[in-house]
Amino acid sequence: MYILHYPEDEALDQNHDFILIAKQEKNLDIIFLVCYTWRIRDSPVQVKLRFTMYMKQVIISCLFTCFIICHKEGGKLKVSDIMAKNVISVSPDETISHAIAKMRKSNVHQLPVVNGGKLYGLLELRRIATKDVDPKTTKVYGLAVNVPTINADTDIIDAASLLLNVGLRALPVKDGNSVVGVVSETDIMKVAKQFVKGLNMKVREIITPAEYVEKGSRAGGVKRIMRDRNVSRVPIVDKGKIIGIIGTMDLIRLIEGKQRMPTRGGRLQEMGAKEKLTIEETPVETIMRAPVIVSGDTSISNAIDLLKENEEAVVSNGIIGIITPKDIMELFASAPKKQLYVQITGMQKESIEFQVTMDKAVDEFVKKMGKMINNIEYFFIHVDKIEKGGRVDLYSIRVRFKVPFGFFVAHASGWKPLNVIQDVMRKLEREVLKKYGKMEDMRKRRRQRNRYA
Repeated sequence: MYILHYPEDEALDQNHDFILIAKQEKNLDIIFLVCYTWRIRDSPVQVKLRFTMYMKQVIISCLFTCFIICHKEGGKLKVSDIMAKNVISVSPDETISHAIAKMRKSNVHQLPVVNGGKLYGLLELRRIATKDVDPKTTKVYGLAVNVPTINADTDIIDAASLLLNVGLRALPVKDGNSVVGVVSETDIMKVAKQFVKGLNMKVREIITPAEYVEKGSRAGGVKRIMRDRNVSRVPIVDKGKIIGIIGTMDLIRLIEGKQRMPTRGGRLQEMGAKEKLTIEETPVETIMRAPVIVSGDTSISNAIDLLKENEEAVVSNGIIGIITPKDIMELFASAPKKQLYVQITGMQKESIEFQVTMDKAVDEFVKKMGKMINNIEYFFIHVDKIEKGGRVDLYSIRVRFKVPFGFFVAHASGWKPLNVIQDVMRKLEREVLKKYGKMEDMRKRRRQRNRYA
């Protein structure tokens, strides 16, 4: 809508403002404010004539802007619309300590590794934090990994799916052969509400129990949890109460020896080279940070707002849980469609036998649930394979299942992937049947009351 306001003619002996407001009400809100002032030396006719010509130019400019934004690829957001364009990179021959300094300054957890203008790989903070390396002597090329890239014109849902599939927080964006940006989970959180159906859902419906340690534990245990469970954050708990959280950047400070340690008098001081404790011996209280805590009744909408500025939110809901950008992306990457939507991520390097077994287990589960439940909305499965340094890897499978009467989450892990599939499906089925049985009991009681009413 357009609103053009002219003041009364007799008021023209004072300074006045003309205001143009252009607003597109569906998915996009744009407001233009244009001011024009005049003095008493101009006659009302001159003012209106000059202003009308001026406003025609402004309106044409506004309409053109709205047209470009609203009609660009049917209004679909692309990676190029949200990515960080100021690419901070590192070379393969730089030391890890130099890379960490860049990460800390830019507040990022990953850096593209560029060699001779070409993408060499990606350096991830979690990989640094969970490896036993000396940051001052280890070179970047020793920890950089090959990763897929995203095209600048990829839509947001496809970008989210790729991030979920590879299990990273961010990926390089390429236009042709050049790295033109980096798209991260945080970037996607800024527009996430456009893709989530069910913003009023509660976070307790989507959280899974978190791996945590008790107050008094050592940082070495946190490091092992991050490495073995493929997680980036570990809450600290004291008698059931969340008192802190440790992330990869917190562990990095410990690795660098820049944390402050308590002296006998209780005061904090910087550790010298001879006073450094090993990671195994360091108390978690000395490196943990204050957590962002939400209740289980917090809405998904409010959780998204928090995740725009924070790495995670810790949920206290009888169990200790964490909600991260990946939990949100699973919701809109699997946005319900008219037909059942099934998405399986993390399977790109698995054996044919594993893939066939997974497909069969999903198919059997969906058919079984379909006999009881109408309108199954979506089924999301994510597979993590955690390298243990030997011949056998630890498998972790997380599933989310959405139906009209609830949202169900299950998790299982183990050394034999085929057994893990069966285990997680049994857990999920048990939870669904438990809720379904309660609903059926309620329906029977209602029918009985109505029969004798």
